[in-house]
Amino acid sequence: MKNKILILASCLILSACAVQPDAPTSTVKLIHASSNIDELLAYHAQLRKMTPAELGRELQRINTYPAGPANLVRRAMALALTRDGIDLAKAEAQLWNVMADNSVEAEKLKPLVQLLVGQYADLRRLADSAEKSSVQAKEAQRKVDQLNDKLEALKNIERTLPAGGK
Repeated sequence: MKNKILILASCLILSACAVQPDAPTSTVKLIHASSNIDELLAYHAQLRKMTPAELGRELQRINTYPAGPANLVRRAMALALTRDGIDLAKAEAQLWNVMADNSVEAEKLKPLVQLLVGQYADLRRLADSAEKSSVQAKEAQRKVDQLNDKLEALKNIERTLPAGGK
């Protein structure tokens, strides 16, 4: 019985030391689908360097392009750089049109479009906040001016009072 246990233990030890063959792996081919994202990012960098007049001409040129997903993104990028709230809203609308498109080209652009939608929404919130702050500052300045006018009027009244109080 001792021998059987010894032989069995030896077999277990030897089987544990044996090298297991590698599991068969299937080869995976990575397909790099060319997209316009690199070209659109380069285009955005060019737009940022343009003067407002050049940007206006570029917008006119873009408006003549057919309305494909990549051209909608180009138009949105140009509109967003005009620093106008209305144009920023138009840019967001252009991007939402791309998000609603189910074409292959639009699907490839959706990660970039989602990023731009988020950025443009943040820009619009900032612009709205800045406008609100500007209105509040003007209102505060108007109140300060009114109080200064009242103070000056009180000083004038005080000067015109007879000095017979003492």
